[in-house]
Amino acid sequence: MLGLAALWLLTHRYFGIQHDGLYYAVQALAHNTPEAFAHDIFFAFGSQDDYSLFSRVYAQLIGLLGLSGAALAGLLVAQLAWAGAAAAMARHWLSGSAFWIGLALVFALPGHYGSQAEAAHDILRYAESFFTARSWAEPLVLGAVAAALAGHRNLAIGATALAFLCHPIIALPGAIFLAAWLVRPSARLTLAIAAIAAISAFLLPEMDPAWLAEVRRRARFVMLDTWSWGELSEPLAWIGILLAASAGASEKARLAWHCIALAGAAGYYLAVLGTFSHAALLIQAQPWRCLWLLKLAALQALVAMFAERWPRSLADRWLLAGLAIAALTAQTLGGPAALALALIAHRAWRNGTAPELPRWLPIAGYLALAVTLLETLLAIVQHVGFLLQRIGEMLTGDSLMPKGDLAAYFQGPLALLLPLGMALLLRLQARRPRVALAIVALAAGIAAAGWYRADDAVQRFAYSSPLVRPFGDAIGRTDTVHWQGNLIYTWFVLRQSAYASREQGASALFSRAAAMESARRQKRIDAFDAASNRSGTTREQESALRELCRDPALDVAILAQPIDGLAARAWSDPLRQSPWYLYRCEALRANTPESALAAT
Repeated sequence: MLGLAALWLLTHRYFGIQHDGLYYAVQALAHNTPEAFAHDIFFAFGSQDDYSLFSRVYAQLIGLLGLSGAALAGLLVAQLAWAGAAAAMARHWLSGSAFWIGLALVFALPGHYGSQAEAAHDILRYAESFFTARSWAEPLVLGAVAAALAGHRNLAIGATALAFLCHPIIALPGAIFLAAWLVRPSARLTLAIAAIAAISAFLLPEMDPAWLAEVRRRARFVMLDTWSWGELSEPLAWIGILLAASAGASEKARLAWHCIALAGAAGYYLAVLGTFSHAALLIQAQPWRCLWLLKLAALQALVAMFAERWPRSLADRWLLAGLAIAALTAQTLGGPAALALALIAHRAWRNGTAPELPRWLPIAGYLALAVTLLETLLAIVQHVGFLLQRIGEMLTGDSLMPKGDLAAYFQGPLALLLPLGMALLLRLQARRPRVALAIVALAAGIAAAGWYRADDAVQRFAYSSPLVRPFGDAIGRTDTVHWQGNLIYTWFVLRQSAYASREQGASALFSRAAAMESARRQKRIDAFDAASNRSGTTREQESALRELCRDPALDVAILAQPIDGLAARAWSDPLRQSPWYLYRCEALRANTPESALAAT
């Protein structure tokens, strides 16, 4: 357990409120002070928060602990629950050393899934290191799977319902798994449901071309036709591994693997239907996110197969090696290869005897192994170069990362060193238990000491209650503010409505009105920024600002540079060397004398 704790703390460092955590944090703040965010484009037409109760609980935590304290406490609870639920699920098909190695593999390997084209800085992954509704929904789904496997039907249904109240999209694979587990549909019923879903998809209301264009521009990764070939084929690798694991397995394990594979395939199928039908509901639901549970279960299934079948025969080892290579190359040729190997495994393992493999399989296996080793070697060389560069930066004091943050080095193939280290420690424990305990206790202590990384100046300033409100009373509590290139200050320092930003465009997926209004406002912001960058005279800068302020939806503009001739309120930002300058749009629209433009 100390070894698993060390792996988790090393690979899930906490850097504070960031990435998608910003959206959930501001949604919780909006529950406490709805009038302050009423005109924000992210909330004005509804948001993803309309489908979840999570932010209401988060808002209560903020009232008790403050924003940064609530985010930290909520994530700690979520991560403990995630690890416990993953262990409860793994207990049903892993035991002994395989149990610990299986969890180490899940904890250590990057949890990315779906398209990474915009992923956007690690957003699309399970077991996130920032606090969102997904942080609580995922362990509830894992707990529901574990409860179903243990025969606790009501507990599984209750956990799935709670997961839906937190995050319906993340809960979807759990609901499909549970339905399949309880109903156990035949192939005919499954095909009938698929046909009904296909017909329904083309009867649902569509996104019109203008709305769809905005969604593609703001969040192109939600449409499968923007994914690369490797991203499209990756789910096939995990489905193939689960189908192979079901060959010759016990009745309960076989049914579990089939139900999880069905949940992943169903989500992928619905996403394909949404991409071709342009059905708004299917695009908004992002059913491809079922892949998170599919990948996690496939990694555990792979370890289960190795533990059971590796000692049996050379032919078994060839099949297992092929499946492992398919997992490593999931985003290239691993998907089709895993499906082919699953077919071979079902023919080979269904009788419980040593399998007879096709003659071509060892030859293909050697070629695949050589290619995989070459790719892995090149990736390791690349990451070693990254490691040496970062060590040099740390020694010279130029590193942007906190000193001693080793978690950033265990990426790509190097991440496999962590579960390998767990396997070696388990072997050492059998011979020298005290030495193994000392090593793992030291590793856990080092990992724990470096886990908290939310101690930078931005985290301390932006997400704590400010002692002094910027610009004093020059900004009304219900004003809509454009703080140039600084959404975080508007949302979390002023804690009120922002005019427009690319981040706020995330609401375009859930509302056509939000998409169109966001596009309108962003176009004005882009025009202002372009005019400000190319204009060299005060008159041109003043004209650009007046044009921006013509929009009655904007009350205050805060700029990084002053405009000569327009008196403005200045505020000294403790995090930058130069001040910010505030202009009231009402005064600019009224074309009042310049002396009246000062915020007083």
